[in-house]
Amino acid sequence: MELLVSIAIMAIITAVVASNESQFGSGATLKNISNNLSLSLRQAQIYGISVKEFSPGSYQAYSINSFNAGYGVSFNLNASPGGDNTAYIFFADRKPAAPPTANPDGLYGSGVSCPIFGSGNPPSECIDKTALTQGHTISALCTVRSGVEDCENTRLDVSFIRPAVEAKIIFNADIPGSASLNLACVEISAPDGKRNAVVVYTTGQISVRVMSCGDAI
Repeated sequence: MELLVSIAIMAIITAVVASNESQFGSGATLKNISNNLSLSLRQAQIYGISVKEFSPGSYQAYSINSFNAGYGVSFNLNASPGGDNTAYIFFADRKPAAPPTANPDGLYGSGVSCPIFGSGNPPSECIDKTALTQGHTISALCTVRSGVEDCENTRLDVSFIRPAVEAKIIFNADIPGSASLNLACVEISAPDGKRNAVVVYTTGQISVRVMSCGDAI
């Protein structure tokens, strides 16, 4: 009888430990994915503000050199053919060839397949495509305009370009409609329902919060 009781106690302890370990592992993976996204946004900010060259040795006719591109991260939940809620793209926002005074539009324009950077005509803007792992997904793309929250967006582009230090946030490829946005929030969801919010403010601040976008903003 004592042996049976001891076995039962050990079984209960093992079950509790295994359950907690699983939950810890899930939370750690979600945190790592969210932090990596935050770092990608920060890298785009550094590249854009510190004037990283679009492509080594390149020349663009409307400038004395190629130090005139913005950099950003693009999310597209409605990408053809079936949507893309498991990846995001780090891109260089190339200036158009004309008119000479035109600025980068803030939108990623080379397709969800992420063609090799600089290939094609016009050159591909895709630098890197990051896939979310272990069943994690981008569950919401939220914006706030004048205090009003909108989480029905299917596309979000966040970019930075000198001399401005502010983030350029565009939702659903609607440049005029995005002029008065205050922030953007990317919600990452784990298979067990846990959610993290990566928030980018127009001021350039980037933060990761252990909550949904709805609670974060």
